[in-house]
Amino acid sequence: MQSWLEKQTAKPQRSILVLSLILLLAGNWILPLTDRDETRFAEASREMLQRGDYVVPWFNGAWRFDKPVLIYWCQMASYKVLGENDFAARLPSVLFTAATALLLVRWSRKYSDAKTAFIAGAMFVAGLHIAVIGRVATADMAMVFFSTLAVWSGWELTRPEQTRRKMWWWIFYVTLALGFLAKGPVAWLPLGGLILGRALRKQSFRLPALETLVGMLVTISLAACWGVPALVQTNGEFLKVGMGEHVIHRSTGVNDGHGLAGTLGFIALLPLYFLTFFASFFPWSTRVPSALRRWWPERKSDDLGWYLLVQAALVFVAFSLVRTKLPHYTLPAFPCIALWLALQLGREGNAFTWFSKRLAAMAVLVLVLTLVGTSIFKSFLLTEKLWREAKPHVRPETKIGCFGYTEPSLVWKFRSVTTNLVTLGDPKQARDFLTNPPPLILVLPTSELAKLPDTNGLQFRVHGLDMVRFKNRDLTAIVRP
Repeated sequence: MQSWLEKQTAKPQRSILVLSLILLLAGNWILPLTDRDETRFAEASREMLQRGDYVVPWFNGAWRFDKPVLIYWCQMASYKVLGENDFAARLPSVLFTAATALLLVRWSRKYSDAKTAFIAGAMFVAGLHIAVIGRVATADMAMVFFSTLAVWSGWELTRPEQTRRKMWWWIFYVTLALGFLAKGPVAWLPLGGLILGRALRKQSFRLPALETLVGMLVTISLAACWGVPALVQTNGEFLKVGMGEHVIHRSTGVNDGHGLAGTLGFIALLPLYFLTFFASFFPWSTRVPSALRRWWPERKSDDLGWYLLVQAALVFVAFSLVRTKLPHYTLPAFPCIALWLALQLGREGNAFTWFSKRLAAMAVLVLVLTLVGTSIFKSFLLTEKLWREAKPHVRPETKIGCFGYTEPSLVWKFRSVTTNLVTLGDPKQARDFLTNPPPLILVLPTSELAKLPDTNGLQFRVHGLDMVRFKNRDLTAIVRP
């Protein structure tokens, strides 16, 4: 196995591309969109296409301000080629993840051999958390890609000996703009890494103040090409909600229960990401402490290694100070850590043996879970069971009402056929929905069925796993053709 793998390292770009696509595409045609965010992104992109609105995202007929527009554009392009389906919705994330791995290969080749470059790319794409999030239909991997490109181009831009500064200057500041369009101002953290580099190692980092100011004006101007029309179209709501709720409130308060309230809760969760790192970056994280100990004595002479760890640490510190906590927030640090660790392993004679065994194990694990596990898991999902029963009864003119079970996955499923918006609400509203003329389908928890005065029509009941609450539930649907 190791000798075969060593042959693949001779052409690391090709090998990493193939490895990435195999690991990240496997099973994406089997497992439906289940996560709330996945279905919201996927449906918003579909509704933008239907409306011909390429500026403001929509979900179920309402504006969606959660993230900027770039990932929606990518999903819309994917739909144009592959149709509006689960696989197409996830494809942009897969491609951004694979492209990030390739960036690490290209960057590593400037400072090391082909084997080390292969390790850097494979370590990133086959890490536990990336193997999961790298296929999910959200904005995260687009942001990680542009953040990684910004870290690399920022490094090249600040080299005192750099002869192609103009090219890297443009790449860096255009990348910051694209990163902003992917997920907002978090994509500008790499600039903080450059400022720290300049402040702490003046001789090793060239960062003229005026040049930096002009660059940020370019970044803001490029982002404004979308941002200004979006603000005009929404009368300023995109800024008010997008920045106010999804940036400022997440930073200063606990959003959707993702964190602990109060000062003690904030203090208690400060070390969270430094602990979850060992699971998220598994299996490579087990090697980080020993590699760090060996590297520490030479830190003053290793500008690149120091820079990579500063950029990674900046991400961890920034999100440790944010009160809303989610494990994937620190993913932008993982490319830096993968490249740093690969460079350290490249100096060790037996490191490739250690690496190859774990890469093989991770590849087998991912493929078994995505090709076998997802096939089994799919049969338990509540939305999937409901959709299998309801699909034969849905026509373009059918009105859909879901009460007491209002998951975005239902909107994604039903709006693949119906041209109407899906009515979502409390079970108390189900009575009024039944006054609509047919065709209609009403969905509600089975326990609420007896409270309806009129239950005429075809009925079917499903029992399955509610993924969001992670518990089994019973639903009943009333169909009036």
